[in-house]
Amino acid sequence: MKKKIFYRLTIILSLIFLFLITYASTIGLKTNRFNSQIISQIKNIDPNIDAKINDVSIRLNLIKFTLDVKTVGTDLIYKNKIIKIENIKSKISLKSVVNNQFALSEILISTKSLPIKDVVAFIRLLKNDPKLFIVQQFITSGFIVADIKLNFNKFGKIKNNFKVNGLVNDFKISLLDKKISKLNFIFQITNKEFIFNDIRFLLNNKSIISP
Repeated sequence: MKKKIFYRLTIILSLIFLFLITYASTIGLKTNRFNSQIISQIKNIDPNIDAKINDVSIRLNLIKFTLDVKTVGTDLIYKNKIIKIENIKSKISLKSVVNNQFALSEILISTKSLPIKDVVAFIRLLKNDPKLFIVQQFITSGFIVADIKLNFNKFGKIKNNFKVNGLVNDFKISLLDKKISKLNFIFQITNKEFIFNDIRFLLNNKSIISP
């Protein structure tokens, strides 16, 4: 009798465990447990950057043995300037969670469509380069969407192999007697190179296309 009870209990517990694993790896869970750790990692970019994180969902990745974390509706804040973020994705080692540590291997920041002038102003706060001030004066309008990928070493420091992909839309700039409008292009930026593709714009209302 005891063996049957033990056997049935083992099956029930195994089914519950299997259900939880399946649920966590497919649908995921919502939690605020990792909010402070994510904000801490973002501050590695600059200690004065703050973040307002709303919803955080996690999924179990059994292939890479990580927790895939995703935030939705996040704001990056620096000296009262706000950059709207579509989402932030990151991977947390399961081993570090079991050891009650926080080992973030990578973070992917996807922005919303942002006015370019606001982005330049935000970057100027982080790095007050006079060239950025000059650029800002010539910008009339335009929008940018970007995906920023950062990798971290085992000490939580950002590696130098960052990657930024994105696109610029309806960019307008005035340079003396030259007016560039409806500038659209795709870009990729790493620590080693800048790549621009599908460049289209109007120069003094004359259409120009570059591959």
